[in-house]
Amino acid sequence: MAEEEIGEREERPHFAGLVGIDWLDDDPDRARARLEVRDELLQPFGLLHGGVISTLVESACSRATALAVIGDGMAAMGQSISVNFARPITGTGSAEVRARARHRGRTTWVWEAEVLDDAGRLCASALMTIAVRPLPEGG
Repeated sequence: MAEEEIGEREERPHFAGLVGIDWLDDDPDRARARLEVRDELLQPFGLLHGGVISTLVESACSRATALAVIGDGMAAMGQSISVNFARPITGTGSAEVRARARHRGRTTWVWEAEVLDDAGRLCASALMTIAVRPLPEGG
């Protein structure tokens, strides 16, 4: 049920599809996603834009949380994010987020995440809080 409902919602245009996120693992304890670096995702100096890296983190954490709670009539949405950039991701290859749920509460989930480049090097670390709320009417 949860995957079907998320799948139906993803058939509509959405930001993660625009950016090009590939879902690798939707486990509610450990989520993974990847995106291919493309020219339109780079900042002017040829590095993957920090907003894209933040999007990758938020999308993976929100999706994994949503899949876990939607069966209970709940939705998941980003509440706060803190991203620390350690090294740049250049204009080739991919970026992968590996996120681990640290707290799975009734109204909030907290995730720790790492963003790695193709060589497996740490490029960013993040702390993401997801709000868990009733599904909006008609949403």
